[in-house]
Amino acid sequence: MLIVMSDLHFAESKSLALGGRQFNHNLPAEVYQDFFREIVESLDDGVVPEVDLVLAGDIFELTRSALWLEGPLRPYGHLDGIAEGGPLEGQILSILAAIAADERVAGTLEIIKGLEPLFQRPTHVHFIPGNHDRLTNATPAVRSAVRRMLGMREDGAPFDNQYFHPFGEEPGVLVRHGHEYDPNNFGVNLTMDSALPAVLPAEWYKRPVLGDITTLELAARLPKIFKDHYSDAVILRQAPLLTLYQRIMEFDNVRPANALMNFLFSTPGLSRGDTWKYLEPVFKEARDDIARDMSLKQQFLSLGALVGIPLFNLRLLLDKRIWKKQIPFWVFGKLIQSLAGKYKLGTLMDMVAKEECLSGAESTINCLVSGHTHTPAVELLGARGGRERFYLNSGTFRNAITSAPDMLSFGRLRSRARVLIYGPGERNPEYTRETGWSFDYSTKFGYGSEVLSAEV
Repeated sequence: MLIVMSDLHFAESKSLALGGRQFNHNLPAEVYQDFFREIVESLDDGVVPEVDLVLAGDIFELTRSALWLEGPLRPYGHLDGIAEGGPLEGQILSILAAIAADERVAGTLEIIKGLEPLFQRPTHVHFIPGNHDRLTNATPAVRSAVRRMLGMREDGAPFDNQYFHPFGEEPGVLVRHGHEYDPNNFGVNLTMDSALPAVLPAEWYKRPVLGDITTLELAARLPKIFKDHYSDAVILRQAPLLTLYQRIMEFDNVRPANALMNFLFSTPGLSRGDTWKYLEPVFKEARDDIARDMSLKQQFLSLGALVGIPLFNLRLLLDKRIWKKQIPFWVFGKLIQSLAGKYKLGTLMDMVAKEECLSGAESTINCLVSGHTHTPAVELLGARGGRERFYLNSGTFRNAITSAPDMLSFGRLRSRARVLIYGPGERNPEYTRETGWSFDYSTKFGYGSEVLSAEV
């Protein structure tokens, strides 16, 4: 049996704490414990000789850690440029250690390490890097650390960028992270290619991408500057500031992504004008930090066309001699849009349809699984001669910020998706007859309000 999970986004939670109070976005370990126990209970009456768990990318939130902002090192470089024993490798290992030290993450990692005795059958853990944990493939020491954290056999060999799950002697399932379909977050723009081979060149996965820059220089930098600008004491004393701070840190959780600006500017206790009054000096400091770094400035200039800002205007924005006192609001909106660059489902399916392994009659692949978008989905790709081929999106294990239909009000949900795939000879408990192969797919959303001033 194959279990696929993606987009867990295990993160360190101390770098952006306020006065010792952490805003922890990791799900409690009990959520994962219950998840795996439900699977164990479903297997009691089924014939499943062994279990394969694929952690399909964005498991570790390495790129968006504010720990990068405490020094000159940055995560958006080519993997071949990260030297063994060098400062970049040391920084990656340090952030991994900080992630593992988080109480919720530590508990979850212990659960993953203990899956074999829980399932009472041979259990194999596989890891595929995503765009947020691309750096896990940097050096042998980093790869060994990741394997140690996940309870895998320690080895410095590179992680594969895809996983093939066998049905007997032939591969029956292909698992990717899914950033391959997203030119903002993959080393090559594949949108114009007519076909995608199952195995893409490893070199493409080593390259830095625009998403690396925006997730650190905007998504992580803005809350840090906000915290430094107003001070822990002031933010904790003023409820609207505390709520706005939390909202800035929750960029990645807002769905749909085009509701991001409304999410920021619907902060309880603040008018839109007051929100911008608090955000403008923070954004100005972020702009000045970028403008002082010539290399980063050049990278943002190339980003301008991506988010729809004319190159001339973006040059003016990053020139500290202009717009010294005020930032045009439309510029802020355009750059915030760059944080919401995930593909829409329709476009994603256009990319999935190019997968060679799902179109060739001779291919044995019956199912493709990917994550990345945080949007769980099941799609029938075709049925010929009694053979059906499917695409599954593994969603996320994450706190999700969802909007009302008018995109003016927001609530919090806890999201988790379950992808179980049974091969030939493995009996799915949902059936009493032979199925050849089958899958059990379910999404689960939970709601539980938490007091803002408590740990969240």
